[in-house]
Amino acid sequence: MEIVPLISTHENTTAAPFSGACTSLIHMPLDIFIEICNHLPPYDLHTLTYVCRQFHYWLNSTTSYITRDIWNYSRLNLDEHMKLDPPEGMDEITFIKLSLIEKKCQICKNDQEIPKIYWVFRVRLCTKCFRTRVTIADTIPVWPRDAIDLSLILPYEYLVTSRNIKKCVYWNSELISTLQECLLIPDKEIGDWIFHKQTITNKKIEDSLKRTKNDENRINWLLKKKKDYLDQIVKTLESIKDDTGKKIYIKKHILSQPIYKKAHSTLNTPFMDTGPWPNLLEKLKNEYYENIIIKQRRKSIIYRIIKLLTYRKLSNTKGEIFINDPILDYLEWCPTFIKPPVKLNDVDDVIRRIRVEARDYLKKKLYRRRVSFLTIEGCIKLLTQCKTCAPLFKCKLCWGSRRKSYNSYDEVNRHLACQGTHNLYYSDINDSLIEVDHENVKKLISIWLSKIVLKKTT
Repeated sequence: MEIVPLISTHENTTAAPFSGACTSLIHMPLDIFIEICNHLPPYDLHTLTYVCRQFHYWLNSTTSYITRDIWNYSRLNLDEHMKLDPPEGMDEITFIKLSLIEKKCQICKNDQEIPKIYWVFRVRLCTKCFRTRVTIADTIPVWPRDAIDLSLILPYEYLVTSRNIKKCVYWNSELISTLQECLLIPDKEIGDWIFHKQTITNKKIEDSLKRTKNDENRINWLLKKKKDYLDQIVKTLESIKDDTGKKIYIKKHILSQPIYKKAHSTLNTPFMDTGPWPNLLEKLKNEYYENIIIKQRRKSIIYRIIKLLTYRKLSNTKGEIFINDPILDYLEWCPTFIKPPVKLNDVDDVIRRIRVEARDYLKKKLYRRRVSFLTIEGCIKLLTQCKTCAPLFKCKLCWGSRRKSYNSYDEVNRHLACQGTHNLYYSDINDSLIEVDHENVKKLISIWLSKIVLKKTT
């Protein structure tokens, strides 16, 4: 099978093809290449043009009937909404790029707005660029020939103004060229010229209406396809279960992920390629793992640490954690806590690993230890971090029913200085007269772990 010498007239692509190419690709037989192309939709054919120079030439030639047939077959058989043939005078490749592949405005390349295809003018433009290239019918000066009705001889589109009024507009270059042509037509031939122009215009407008309607149907189909695709991803995640048959991914958490919200926000934007959100399923899995599963496992670890916390004598069998244990100082930096194991079957075993890591940090002095929570200074800092008040301080001079805990260091100092109680001078008050309430310290540490440490661990 021979192919006509391939000279591409479509060099205005968004990126240049690779200058080098794999030898096996260069020497691929043409019939095999055609067979491969027969299974590819138009967007994938466009992607194939960037594989190597040979493919680029084969798929961009406007002089080869084989190139034309490849694109034609792909359009007709692999896209159900692209059955209309190219407009008169437009080749297959230009037609497909204009209607399927190009996503940005042909002038400014802006991707913030979905450009519209104006089929009567055969352009794809954003609103701003379109406005600068058309003339509103009301603003056109009086024609040299009063008998000529512009709406009969010039293709037109409609432009919606800022006041939401539809105005008839003409393409600037076509308006100028038609004016110049009109001035050169002899009076006796003007009737035939008007009839000829009117015939061409009617065909263009009729063809444009069909293509605009087809575009609307295709966009609606694409939007539905896009929504179905997103819904299917959610259903796929919901169907995944662990070894015990329990669902791993919960719908309300899936819908709350940033990457899902970003995808959902583009539902009303039609996509023109084969995949609107590349690797969305895997990205959602990873994000869900980072934002939900890991946080749930950290919570499980913290809740278990809280249960094991004690300020009394440690037991050798229960695996208890003393309030001054290094695990409380270094928990937020321990790798096993930052990224818990995939399977968290034995939380106690995970905590043992974290305690080993915490002691290693203590030995290497990688981070500075906090002041002991069982000291007055440690309690003051704990209250500051939790931004709360808690009865952590006791007066050592009080006994029996008079003995109670105070919400702040200043409050217990005022108690010691009060005339009705101990009547001490402030200069005589020192920390030796104050002790901390161990039980309440333990409760506040639980709050600190579950709210402060858990929140800032990344």
